[in-house]
Amino acid sequence: MAVGCDEVEPVETSALVRIVTSGHHAVDGECGHGERALFTSCVDDARGSLLVIERMNPDAENVETGWGEHGFTRILYADIFDRCNYVAAEEIPSLHLDRLSNACVDAWLTFGCSGMHPLKMVPLIAVLLVVGLKQSQVLTAAESKDSVALVPTNERSAHFAAVNRQLELGGKFYGYVDVDGDVLKLAASLRQVADSIAKAEPAAAPFLKPDFAKIFDDLGLSDIKAAGLSSVQEAGGSFRNRVFFYTPGGRHGLLAGLGGSAAPYIYTKLAPADADFYSEAEIDLPAVYSAIRAVVSRVGGETVANLMDTQLKAAGTQGGASAFDVIQSLKGRGVSVLRFDPEKNIALPTPQPFNIPAFSLLIRVDGLGGALEKALAAVPMFDVSQDGALKLFAFKGELPIEGLKPVIAIEGKALYLATSIAFLKECRNQKSGLDQNPAYQRALAQVGRDGNGVAYVSPRFFARVRQLDAINPNAAPEAKRVLGMVVAQLPEVNYPIIAERINLPDGILVKSQSYRSLKQDVAMLAVYNPVTVGFLAAMAIPAFQKVRSSSQEKTIQNNLRQFSAAAQQYMLENAKNVAKYDDIVGPDKAIRELSPVAGEDYKSLVVHTDDESISVHTADGKVISIRL
Repeated sequence: MAVGCDEVEPVETSALVRIVTSGHHAVDGECGHGERALFTSCVDDARGSLLVIERMNPDAENVETGWGEHGFTRILYADIFDRCNYVAAEEIPSLHLDRLSNACVDAWLTFGCSGMHPLKMVPLIAVLLVVGLKQSQVLTAAESKDSVALVPTNERSAHFAAVNRQLELGGKFYGYVDVDGDVLKLAASLRQVADSIAKAEPAAAPFLKPDFAKIFDDLGLSDIKAAGLSSVQEAGGSFRNRVFFYTPGGRHGLLAGLGGSAAPYIYTKLAPADADFYSEAEIDLPAVYSAIRAVVSRVGGETVANLMDTQLKAAGTQGGASAFDVIQSLKGRGVSVLRFDPEKNIALPTPQPFNIPAFSLLIRVDGLGGALEKALAAVPMFDVSQDGALKLFAFKGELPIEGLKPVIAIEGKALYLATSIAFLKECRNQKSGLDQNPAYQRALAQVGRDGNGVAYVSPRFFARVRQLDAINPNAAPEAKRVLGMVVAQLPEVNYPIIAERINLPDGILVKSQSYRSLKQDVAMLAVYNPVTVGFLAAMAIPAFQKVRSSSQEKTIQNNLRQFSAAAQQYMLENAKNVAKYDDIVGPDKAIRELSPVAGEDYKSLVVHTDDESISVHTADGKVISIRL
């Protein structure tokens, strides 16, 4: 990337140049007075940081060295600019490997001047040498205290550097885990569990033969090679959180359902400036269905998968929209907008009166309109009308909730659902929406303006929900206890909460500005995760099987003793020396019924007067006997 001199205005001399390393991806910058002039990538140790060059106040007097918000900040004087000709350096050597020489290399590769006399380079070179030397000394002392030594390269996780560059180190919480190959280990553990169940329950054995490793691959779980997370507490008390799932080979299966490349959030204009909740997320339900179908085919065969397709295509056709068509149409972005009334409450039509804050809601889903338009037109409960590009389906009659007059609208392939026509029109026709709200803009700037999913929650959202207990003074005692627990979990914050998901070429990055760190979530994940549950099941099932087997054996022995006693009584009363099953068991016989508990067959039992024992075989071939 290069910006030619004819594309920018002249730059004042004595411009202060600021070089910052940052963890963001390289983007094109702008060259103009007082603006960020160039973003260009460079290799910064294991962090793979960016080099950011920004012109600062030309009247600044001193040279500063320090650690900025995103990394080391280096400030240099350059007294050489008549006009600007910024040229991007492709891969500038690491700032930390040779600071003195690289200070010169950075500037030499990054800055040039159109038609500048060579002698004018002398002051620049001198300044760079002096500043580079000073900063090298300062940084060496600082890094000896702040840097963290890594294990040798041959002992280091192969994915550590890639995950680490997306995180922030040195905050309240940091974690990294290499899961490359763990899915195969989990599959092997599940195979052992399935084999244990099949042994305990032979009837279930035919259903426990799938290859779990291939199923996990179909679902895309093997795409994730490593993961990391970090939490940094800011001065105001909020936490800057990051979670990164490293998928160097791309995403397929369920992960493909998260959408494609990151893009700007184009529907914030629908949300009023005073919206209390906004979410926009990319969805690809056809990709999710393909993954599920692949698993069904692997487990039950292609015939079963085709049957699933057929049943979904048939479901809902009488109403004008098959379930299969609905699934295939859900590819695009879904949007939710919620606004609470700051004071008004409404009563829900429940047996025990229950109040909630009055609200307005709008939902927009790409693709769903085309699949459902015909079906909606056939529903008699709707009044159908046309309003410009919108086809409206309004509910007839009054609903038992004050202010709730739902409407469904279709515009092309998009479907809207709103609590009222008035709120739908307000969202679609407003000139200044949430995208112009300074609080939202500041929050979004914290996580990034492009992504695949964002959720924004205003402080008023939490404040209004926290009032549930107060606005329901006559609620039943049990309901009051539940409300108390809910309210206790909600934060009291004076700043918005925001979270964003970004699909990167090598993984999935989730950023958030929240009232809490990720420590609580990790603690729960440590207990409630598939691996832990799988291993607990692997340990518990054999123990359960042993107890179950012992219990079954005792039940069979009791059945045999009961049969033996009845047979002896039958032979004595009928002067016979043999008793068969049909002589002893039946509706009008001594024993009405003998129920097998482990697949044993009592119908072959025969007792003679001189027998010393009787026995039966269970389904797994085990012999259970008693002495007579």
